[in-house]
Amino acid sequence: MEVPDALLSTWLPTRTTDIDVSEVDGGVDATVGEYGRIVSRRLINEQGDPVTMQNAGFALVWQFEDRITDLAPSHGSVWSDPDLPVSWAGKSGAVGQFTWGGQ
Repeated sequence: MEVPDALLSTWLPTRTTDIDVSEVDGGVDATVGEYGRIVSRRLINEQGDPVTMQNAGFALVWQFEDRITDLAPSHGSVWSDPDLPVSWAGKSGAVGQFTWGGQ
């Protein structure tokens, strides 16, 4: 923990909260307790097909199947914690399939 300790002046306690997820109009809405909200809607073209991105760095890192993601902007997503100095609002996002396993 030496590296994180050097980068952070204060360690905050771990908290637990409810996460509620629902599908709405082909997208996802989720609330994370009183701390945040995720709003994600897939982009579609004029023919109704998803707008995709292939071989993006994050798709490789997260091991998305076929390295393909559907673009899904997150306008309306917000994160806020009274113990943190700033709130964060999201604008970009992507949706993809992945399978992780462990031993």
